[in-house]
Parts: sequence; structure tokens; C-alpha cells
Amino acid sequence: MTAVSCDKFLLSSEKKNKLVLFDSKTDKVLSEIVLQNQPRLICMIDSQQAATTLNNKKIQFIKVKDTTLINDGVLDVDVDVRGIATYNNDIVVSSYPPAGVKIISKDGAVIHKLDTTAAGGKVFKNPRWIATTSDDFIFVTDWGTNKITRLDSRLSILQTFAWPMLDGPCGILSLNKDQLLVCNMAQDNIVVIEPNNNTMAVILEKQHGVDGPSSICFCNEQKKLYVAPGFDTPTILVYKLV
Repeated sequence: MTAVSCDKFLLSSEKKNKLVLFDSKTDKVLSEIVLQNQPRLICMIDSQQAATTLNNKKIQFIKVKDTTLINDGVLDVDVDVRGIATYNNDIVVSSYPPAGVKIISKDGAVIHKLDTTAAGGKVFKNPRWIATTSDDFIFVTDWGTNKITRLDSRLSILQTFAWPMLDGPCGILSLNKDQLLVCNMAQDNIVVIEPNNNTMAVILEKQHGVDGPSSICFCNEQKKLYVAPGFDTPTILVYKLV
């Protein structure tokens, strides 16, 4: 799930091989497009273009024109891509296997990549969701280690976050330059992380209806948080943050 605007969302469905443009104000599907392969994670490149990773080492671009979704081309990549985010006119993707992160141009040229340490060890086990921030940091969730890694513009490791309660980190977004929101799937909650203070706190949990959250979107204007509970669940939970 990714936000096109405060009221419109682009949803990916692996089971049905399609993307759906949904209007939360009218509670209606505005448009949908069937893809040749399963979509995985998705992001907005700009206000009129989205991109989703596919399960066949490709990235699918989609034009979002008013209330219509249009196929906007496919990019071949050399790894099994998972997470995706836009980054300074380029794209940052996670992959598994092999476990790693790359910054690539829109035509597929690799700008930076990270998969091993200077000593030759593996950085990630199963990197998935990616968030980029206004101050040019990149955050990557890792299912294999239950950690979140903070990277700079050259994919150098700045910090690694791990808490006993962090279990199955999935969807991640930058709430502001000082806070991240993360879907803590295996614990059935949403947590807020302050990287500069190295702190984490639960803000929503099962008693609020959160059950296996996988992705989140936030509308700053309306202070609304949208949560997708699990994979291919036909429900979006809406919360007001104060």
C-alpha cells in the first residue's frame, strides 16, 4: 500500500496479480490494472508515477493519471527485488536472494550497492521494506534478523536498531525527520522509533484492532494513519494520530 494523496491509495495484490487505485473518501475502487506477474512492494516515484517490484526480477512502472492506472513500462533487474522506494530521482530496492540493497537509476544502472561488509560478512539476511527520509537517510527492515538498518546516500551503514520486542518488522515510513513508524507484524502492533535517541515505543496494538500489520501510509494534513492488516486482507484500518 502506498499513498497517492490523502484520500487515494495504490494497493498491490499478489494473489490476483494486480494493482488497485482506491478512494478512501468514497470507499470505491477507481481503477485497477492486471500485471503479468505477482506484484510485491510498491512506492510512488512522483505524484503521477508508481513502481512495484515483481516476482520475476523486474520493476513495473505505472502511470497514475487522475483516476486511471496505465502501464508505464517494465525494467529488468539482475536480482530478486522485494522492497522499493524513491530516492533523489533514483530508486532504492532490497533483494532476496541475494540479500542486499541497491540504489539504481530509472534505466537500471547500479549506482551503489550493499550486500557484504568490508570483512566479507553478510549485512542482511532478508531485507524487505524501505523508507527514505527528507534528510537523505535510508532505513531497511530485515525479516531475517529482526533489525532495522540506517544507511546514508552511498549505502554506508550508520546504525542498526534491534530490540527484543521488534519481531517481524515490515512496513516502514518516515513520519518526520526524527521519527519512524514501523509495522511490527509478529507482535501485532505499530511502533514509533526515534533513531537519534535509539528509542522505540508501541503506539497501536491488538486492542486497537491491529492484527499482523504489513504496510502503513500517513496523511500529514489530516493526521490519519492507514494500516493494512496482513497480506491480501480486504480491509484498511484508519487511525487519527494526535
